[in-house]
Amino acid sequence: MKKELRFILLLVAIYPSIAFSQEEPEAKFITGRNQFVDSVPYALVNADKPQWKISKYLTGQHFVYANEPDSLYADERISQFMRDSKTGTIRWPGGTVVQFYHWDHLTGIPFSNDSWDPNYNGEKRSGEKFMDLDEYIAFCRKVNADPMVGVNIKSGRQYNRVAESLDEAKRLITYCKQKNYHVKFWYIGNEGYAKGISYKEYTKDIDAYAEVLKSVDPNITIIGDWKFGPLKKNRFEEALYIAKNSKHLNVLEFHEKWGVIWGLKTGHTVPQWQQETPLYDGRLGMYIQRFKDEMRKANKDVKISFNEWGLGTIDGGNKFDYAMVAADYLMEMFKNDVYQTCYWNLNAGERLSRVFDTNAEGTQILQLNPISKIFTLYADALQKDYLYLDCNEKSIYGFGAKDPKAGKVYLYLLNKSVKDSALKLGIFGLASKNADLKIERFVKPGIIITENLKAVDIKEKELVLKASSFTKITINTIN
Repeated sequence: MKKELRFILLLVAIYPSIAFSQEEPEAKFITGRNQFVDSVPYALVNADKPQWKISKYLTGQHFVYANEPDSLYADERISQFMRDSKTGTIRWPGGTVVQFYHWDHLTGIPFSNDSWDPNYNGEKRSGEKFMDLDEYIAFCRKVNADPMVGVNIKSGRQYNRVAESLDEAKRLITYCKQKNYHVKFWYIGNEGYAKGISYKEYTKDIDAYAEVLKSVDPNITIIGDWKFGPLKKNRFEEALYIAKNSKHLNVLEFHEKWGVIWGLKTGHTVPQWQQETPLYDGRLGMYIQRFKDEMRKANKDVKISFNEWGLGTIDGGNKFDYAMVAADYLMEMFKNDVYQTCYWNLNAGERLSRVFDTNAEGTQILQLNPISKIFTLYADALQKDYLYLDCNEKSIYGFGAKDPKAGKVYLYLLNKSVKDSALKLGIFGLASKNADLKIERFVKPGIIITENLKAVDIKEKELVLKASSFTKITINTIN
C-alpha cells in the first residue's frame, strides 16, 4: 500500500501582529507559530499583511499575425478563453516576425519575404489568411485587452533605410491615434542581439524610435527586450546598461524559455524540472530581484516583463507536463512582482506547449489544451493583494491573493512531489467558521477536479495535495 502523507488544514481565527516581507528569512515570517509542528509540512499566510498589488498583465498572450487567419478567430472558444483568463494584453505582430513586417504592406508570410528587400519576389497571401492591425485592435476590444504593437527596426538597418523606418513608425502611431485605437504599449524591435545589434546600438535605437513615437503620443509606454542568459555572454549586464542609459525606456522584457539552451540554464526532462525548487533552481527569481535592485540604485523606474516567455522541448513530456511547467513559470512571475507577461504561444512554436490545437492548415481550432486551464486558474489573482506564503516542504510552494472587497482569499499551491502530499496550513486574519471553500485541483491528464464546501467549520479541515498537481483554493468568508 502506497504511503500517503496526511495533514490538517487549519484556518486560524486570530489576528496576531505579524511583521514580514518577502525578503525576510523564514524564521521571521511568523513570530508566534507554536501550534505548528516543524516536523509536519506546513504553509503559513497572513491575510492582514499584503505585499503589493498584483499586476493585471500577467496572463498576456502573443499573436503571430501571419498565423492568425480570419476563420480561426470566428471560433468563440479563443475569445472566451481570453476573457476567462483575463488576458490583459496581447503582443502583435509577434516576436521574430516584427523584424520582417511592415504594418501597411503585410505579406502574410511570417519569417521571410521582407518587402523592403531588393530581392523581394512580391509574394503575398490573401488578407483573410492573416490578422492585420485593424483586425487585431478589434479583437483586443472584444476581449478587453490593452494593445501592444511592435515596431520594425531591423529592415531600416539592414537595407540602409533608417529614415524611412522612423517615418514608418510615425505613420503607424499616427494611424492608431487617428483611429482612436488607444495603443498603450509599443515594443521596439525583437531580440536584436540575435541579429548582430549590440546592446549599445540597441539603446540608441530605443530612444530614436521612442522620440518619434512620443512626438505623436507622449503618454505611451516604451518596451525593449534583452536576455538574462546565457551567462557567458554577459546578457544580464548588457540589459542593465540598456535600462540605465535609455532616456525613454519604460519596460524591459526578457525572453527566457524553460528547456532551451540559449538562455538561463534549465533542465530538459520532467524529473529535472521536479528537482528545480523553485524553477531554474531560483536563478530566474534571483535575476528579477537583482534587476529591480539595480533600478532602485540607479533611481530608474524601469519595470520588468516577460513578454515572450515560454517552453522549449521537454524530453518525454506530454501536454500535462508542459502545463505544469507553465504553472511553475507563472508562479515565479507572481511571486516576484513582475509587471507584464505574454506567453509564447497560442498556436505556434513547440506543439505540446500551445494553448490550442488547430487542423493541419491552421484554419480551425480543434481543442483547447490543458495549459489553457493554468491561465484561467490564475486569473482571479490579477489585481489582488499579494500574500506571501511560507512553507517548510521544498517540493510545495505558492502564494496567496486577497480580494478585500469580495472578502475572498485565493491560495495557489504547486506540488512537485511524485507522491500525494499535504501540509498544515495556517491562514491568519480570517474567521475560522462560516466560510465557503472551493478547491480546484489541476491533475493528470490535464483536468480540473472541483470540490465545493459550503458554510463549513474550517478550524480543522483535512486536505491532500495530489501528486504532481496545481491547486487553487478559494476561501470565501461569510459574515
